[in-house]
Amino acid sequence: MPTRERKIFSALKHEVDAIVLMNATDPNLDHTFFYATGIPNGLFEGGLAVIRKNRTEVVCSELEELSAREAGVKTAVFETRAHREELMKKMLKGCESVGINSDELTHANYLQIKRFSGGAKLVNVSEDIQSARMIKEADEILRIKKACNIASITADEIPNMVGRGMTETEAAAEINYKMMRLGASGPAFLTISAFGKGSAEPHYFPSPLRALSKGQFALFDFGATNKRYVSDITRTFVCSRPSSEQRLMYETVLQAQAAALEAVKDGAHGKDVDKAARDLIDRSKYRGLFIHGTGHGLGICAHDPGHISSQKDMILREGMVLTVEPGVYVKDFGGVRIEDDVLVTKKGCRVLTSASKEFRSI
Repeated sequence: MPTRERKIFSALKHEVDAIVLMNATDPNLDHTFFYATGIPNGLFEGGLAVIRKNRTEVVCSELEELSAREAGVKTAVFETRAHREELMKKMLKGCESVGINSDELTHANYLQIKRFSGGAKLVNVSEDIQSARMIKEADEILRIKKACNIASITADEIPNMVGRGMTETEAAAEINYKMMRLGASGPAFLTISAFGKGSAEPHYFPSPLRALSKGQFALFDFGATNKRYVSDITRTFVCSRPSSEQRLMYETVLQAQAAALEAVKDGAHGKDVDKAARDLIDRSKYRGLFIHGTGHGLGICAHDPGHISSQKDMILREGMVLTVEPGVYVKDFGGVRIEDDVLVTKKGCRVLTSASKEFRSI
């Protein structure tokens, strides 16, 4: 995977001599560090990338030297913090302005970059970096497609992996295990396995104490990681036979997702895509129970730049990868969410997640 300095600099609205991307300790790592360098492996705590118009250089410890060099990135290895500072001062010598990614930069690292750069003006280029990351290139799409395929196969296997009496954490473990057996390097984020009234909380944490019972919704939101790029899928099931209310909730969400998918295309407004899903839900008995945006960007992280929301508008462009995930949430009863990953095309979108959307029993 190539380094992406040309794409990043072409998106800049500010003139800078170089951009410095600096990691703290996990989980405070700059995702753009990995986007810019293309390095698929390693943690790179305390590592830096210096991006110029025509080259990218990495400064890292011996712990990740092999990962950096195998990715074909020019690499300098530091032995101590003092040595790292010496290397950085040399690299940034003569710079009058240095770009920083404030959105993913700790305050402590900001102060270090300020010291490294020897009085250069520090310019926040976070929005420009987000613009660059939104449009995916062919190699990025291939990585995402594989992650989507792994998640889709796993989703279709859920009725064979999860059953009555299993706890939420046991179900999440089965999903993670299946994805890694299929080639994922790990889950894209904490796997959500939510039963019964827990499914009415969109950002739910699975519990080792809640077991699946007859008649409950079972909602699973998960994704696979493939060479740092991820997928994000949600499917909702029911334990045993669904009630008429559960069927109505599911069909309402499924129709809302279909309306949103129909609205996705190059040049469309994110607000209009969101409205397509929201209006359908609000015309039903579940008015006001769709409590989040319709989608978000997807790429090197599960919430990559970009959004489909009523709160912030965004023009969709060919090459963006986004989630489309309407839901309905009824407190103390349960929730339904159906989520797929899509690639925006000129005339519409290509759905990258292929798992069945039939309302299935487990």
